Amino acid sequence: MIETNAGPGVNLDRMETKRMSMKWIGTALLILTSTQVSAQDPVKQAASEEVTATYEGVRASQIKKYPIGVFDSGTGGLTILEQILKSDGFNNRTHDPLGDGKSDFEKESFIFLADQANMPYGNYPVIKKEQFLDDLIVKDADFLLGKDYFSLSGQKRQWSKSPVKAIVIACNTATAYGQPDIEQVVHAAGLDIKVVGVIDAGAKGAIEVLAPGEDASIAVVPTKGTVLSGAYPRAIKDNADQRRLSQTIDVFQQGAFGLAGSIDGAREFIQNGKVDNSPRDDYRGPSSDNREALIDLSILPRYGFDFSGNHMLFNGSEQNLTNVQLNSVENYIAYHLTTLMEQMREAKDAPPLKSVVLGCTHFPFYQEAFAKELRRLRDYKENDQYVYRRFMADEIKLIDPAFFTARELYESLVEDRRLNNKPANSQATRGEFYVTVPAEGQSRERLNDVGGFSYDFKYGRLSGDVNSDFRAVPFDESNLGDVVLKRLQDRVPTVWSLLSEFREKSDKLK
Repeated sequence: MIETNAGPGVNLDRMETKRMSMKWIGTALLILTSTQVSAQDPVKQAASEEVTATYEGVRASQIKKYPIGVFDSGTGGLTILEQILKSDGFNNRTHDPLGDGKSDFEKESFIFLADQANMPYGNYPVIKKEQFLDDLIVKDADFLLGKDYFSLSGQKRQWSKSPVKAIVIACNTATAYGQPDIEQVVHAAGLDIKVVGVIDAGAKGAIEVLAPGEDASIAVVPTKGTVLSGAYPRAIKDNADQRRLSQTIDVFQQGAFGLAGSIDGAREFIQNGKVDNSPRDDYRGPSSDNREALIDLSILPRYGFDFSGNHMLFNGSEQNLTNVQLNSVENYIAYHLTTLMEQMREAKDAPPLKSVVLGCTHFPFYQEAFAKELRRLRDYKENDQYVYRRFMADEIKLIDPAFFTARELYESLVEDRRLNNKPANSQATRGEFYVTVPAEGQSRERLNDVGGFSYDFKYGRLSGDVNSDFRAVPFDESNLGDVVLKRLQDRVPTVWSLLSEFREKSDKLK
């Protein structure tokens, strides 16, 4: 029996009906012709036409040599690419599911896109901008399937990028809302290109760690947008049914509002290097005044916040706080995991928590911080009594969907006979890395003080516009910043090696 808890303010029955209806509609749309797509959505139609033109006349043997495309709303998807690059789950000669000491994808090349200009994606569904989010996701795929990008200097359109032979959606929110849209574009263009998402992978991982017959709770910590989609509870139920599990499995979701943005340094959620602890007027994350993501001051000690180094912003003193805001990634993690455990306490009869799905690809960058915070919460006492321990198993598994995503990608390439048996030569370096930035010539009213889109402009745009107010340019210090680059160097070393090669050798950065 699967029961789902989404936290306050989410009606899962109504949401499930709506999303299931959308699923059936999406399936039906896949059989539409390109002309019918035009009547439904100008962005998808434009993408289908561009993709059709790009792949027209290209032989299957040539597509096999194309790189694999991976995209995310930011740099978090590089955790998926890191796992793909390191994966050794198969024998590369026989394709049996046994490692052979070699990377499964050792002969493959990759193109990665971080849609940094428009992140975080999880906020769009919260403010009812799902269609605009769909447009962004289709444009991400259109970039990977196309040949053009923009130069760093002057943002001049270039046409020397390779198309791709498969797409990995390294973003939970984009998988939940946009995978059917991408598949529709590919279908309308008459192509057979696999689109691999991460949600089913995460659900499989959460189910596989459960002992047969043992009641358990599974927690999913994604963006708020992914929570609203209902995608994870459905995927967990489907995987439990496939394994014929009969025990009680409760699913708790905690929409980690602002966490992905804070990891990628989005100014509306964090200000790195702030010189004082005064609250910010342009802050949009959890706070003591944000009813959608409330820091409950009545249980303040339970959060275990770190007040040092201006990691918390507030008025008053630590004994009499007002206007409390978060200003470190670790404090975001503490807030959301504590709120998750409060949700389980309120459920009262929840089975012990056995696994936590890191439901956003940004979050594995901070897997150690998640584990540390779960240990703190398990040991937390008030009046010499454990507050959360009876709701937490002795060992709680953190599920990173990346491993299972890599497995599905390999199997799909083998099935389609597109796995390279010798190094591909379709691009000068094994990896190419692109990031979106605001198009040059934007009015100052659209931008924040660090050159990104302002919150109001970013989330105030309307769907249906084929043209874009952002550009995909090569990764560079100027568009990522030292903090993000240092994190990539430390946390995804295999990706960093490819990124360094790209920055040093590729003519695309000229």
